[in-house]
Formats: sequence, C-alpha cells, structure tokens
Amino acid sequence: MAEIYGTLAAATTYHADRGNDAWAAPGVTDAKRTAALVRASSSLDGQYGAQFPGTKTGGRTQVLAWPRKGARDHCADEAIPDTEIPQAVINAAYELALAELLKPGDSSPTVTPGRVVKRQKVDTIEREFFSAAEGASTSLDAMRPVLLAVEDALRCILVPTSASVDLLRT
Repeated sequence: MAEIYGTLAAATTYHADRGNDAWAAPGVTDAKRTAALVRASSSLDGQYGAQFPGTKTGGRTQVLAWPRKGARDHCADEAIPDTEIPQAVINAAYELALAELLKPGDSSPTVTPGRVVKRQKVDTIEREFFSAAEGASTSLDAMRPVLLAVEDALRCILVPTSASVDLLRT
C-alpha cells in the first residue's frame, strides 16, 4: 500500500460531500486518485513538516511525518495522541490531492530561485525579473504555491514560524 494520509475511499467521500466533482469525473481512475494522494501526502510533509509539532513516532525510518509524539493541537490546547494522524492533516492531504489530480506536480513545481517575474510580454518575448534589492523574496518557500484550504486545515496544528508571527503583528 502506498504511503498516504487517509484512504482513497474517505477521500472520495470527502470530495463528494464538498461537491468537488473533478475527483470522480469520468476517466479519473482509482490509480490516478491514489497517485494524487501519494504526491499530496509527500508534498504536505515537504511543505509543512518543519512546522509540525513534536517528532515522528517511528523516527527517521518513518516515511510520512505523522503520527508524531509530543504534538499538540494549540486551538484545543490538547495533546495529540502518539498513534493519531489528526483529521486536519488528512483533510489537508485530500485538498492538496485534488489540486494534484487536476494538475499533477502543481503542489511541488519546478522553480528557478532568484527569477521572480516582474513583467512578461508575449509577442516578441520580453521578460523582466524582480531582484532581491527590490524587495522580492527569492527563497524557495516564497515561490511555492499556497492552497488556502490546506493552510486553513492545518492552522491549529502548525507551530508558528517567525514569519507567520510577524504577519499577525501587522
């Protein structure tokens, strides 16, 4: 069995309950949905793993970031059991899997660091890039697409970073 958060059956129910018809569209096979869940689960760990509280229960050999020991849900101010994968993480994976199903690779795009497009002209092809001197962030994290449904699902679990704390202060 592939390493995914949740199950294919539960993901299908999740998307049906929300009217996400693309998940069950004609021609979309279980193999494609499973592959989207695998990519989404991996991407979720890659994007948010450093902000997950606690540590992996299985140590370095554990493929996915959850389950974890020492994790807390800071909205409920409750410990998350060491054997539990929070529903919020599973829901975030389902949301990201839909994006992956619609456009494979969308959650982990290939980017060129330091090449943030400022202006692009199509006819006679003209491109101009922002520079760090102009205040453009050229970090890889700044270039990742953000799916707000994933951010919303994880908000009570993620450990705030200094950047997110700074945003809350403004």
